[in-house]
Amino acid sequence: MQNQELNLTSVDVFEQAIQQRIDHAKKSLSLLVVDMGDIEKLFARSDQSVSNMFFTRVAKMLLRVCREGDSVSRIGDCTFGVVLDNVSSPVLQQLAAEKIVRLYKAVVSEIDASYTPRISIGVASYPDGADSAVELMNNARIALQVAASSGDPYQIYTPESHAALSTQWALQDDLAEAIENGAFELVYQPKISIATGRPLGAEALLRWHHEEQGDVPPSVFVPVACEIGMIDKLSSFVLMTALGHAKEWPDIGERCTVSVNLEAQMLEYPDIVDVIASSLSIWGDETINLVLEITERALVTDSKSNFERLNKLRSMGIEISIDDFGTGHSSLSYFKDLPADELKVDRSFISDIQGSDRNRNLVETIVSLAHKFGLTVVAEGVETADELDVLEGMKCDAAQGFHWSEPLPHEEFCQWLGQFSQASR
Repeated sequence: MQNQELNLTSVDVFEQAIQQRIDHAKKSLSLLVVDMGDIEKLFARSDQSVSNMFFTRVAKMLLRVCREGDSVSRIGDCTFGVVLDNVSSPVLQQLAAEKIVRLYKAVVSEIDASYTPRISIGVASYPDGADSAVELMNNARIALQVAASSGDPYQIYTPESHAALSTQWALQDDLAEAIENGAFELVYQPKISIATGRPLGAEALLRWHHEEQGDVPPSVFVPVACEIGMIDKLSSFVLMTALGHAKEWPDIGERCTVSVNLEAQMLEYPDIVDVIASSLSIWGDETINLVLEITERALVTDSKSNFERLNKLRSMGIEISIDDFGTGHSSLSYFKDLPADELKVDRSFISDIQGSDRNRNLVETIVSLAHKFGLTVVAEGVETADELDVLEGMKCDAAQGFHWSEPLPHEEFCQWLGQFSQASR
């Protein structure tokens, strides 16, 4: 193995080498910029020898993708550049990127099988879309950023991806300003006991109204907040506001739950347990139970550490709910040790629960299995009385959806909840 695969090479030197190829060979080529920035989380709990071993294996892995005439260079702490000679076909580029993703997962698994790695690859071509090495590198970096933003493992550069990234940058700036200015609102989706028809509490849902784009869905702005490193501020706002609002809810004669979504990235913060404990000490109330909703991804990303944090949170009396169950990385193997109290079945399974035997059987199996492991089950997105009847027959515990109410601003939710207060009985 040559030093260029392991020793850091400046981007300027790397670009000069590519330009020499362009000037002398006059052939097409593809550049793949491979970034593995999140691997540093794995290094944080191991010694330097693991880091050295990892990059040696990664360099060897990338060389396996190369043919004679191709090259690999390390152009950043966790970034490599791969030049494929005489390749410009998107099909061949896609095959190369997919091979890198597959081999990379195997390398990480050899070091820590419990760690789920993330990798981003930006792909660009010469002469298609680039006239020089500098432009080629710029295009590959744009594709890399688009891949990272979308959560896809790789992206091939197109002029449209450049425009999309410009829009993304503008959204990042607007979101950062909105977070600093507190330009968000919480609305509350009631959670109902199927057996009694009475409210159990509500899920706090975050809303952002953009002055030009209108209402921006959380599925768009939450990943952006993660990218710009402001998800902690956004999560703190949601947690503290929801706890503060819940203290003002009408007394309905029994404890209510307020559910708050916790992003997988937040769960990976080493001090997340202390942050939540501090928020509870300031804003908590003895009449309210806090429920943290996490996605299945949080259970497979650095699962050992995340399980430990979730168990600590549960020991504090906080309930853990697995959100959108069945749409991510569901596996029967983690049921036996699952640090959770509740499963939420995704709306996609509920919407056709009457017309689809598959959906009905699947939901019934989830409910039965969850109950065997001491978990309660919440059906999301219930809209009709017929759907509710089917769920009641399955002995599903709770539900939420438009059948009872759309998500309501705090004051309107208090009015809605007041219908069930002791004074109104």
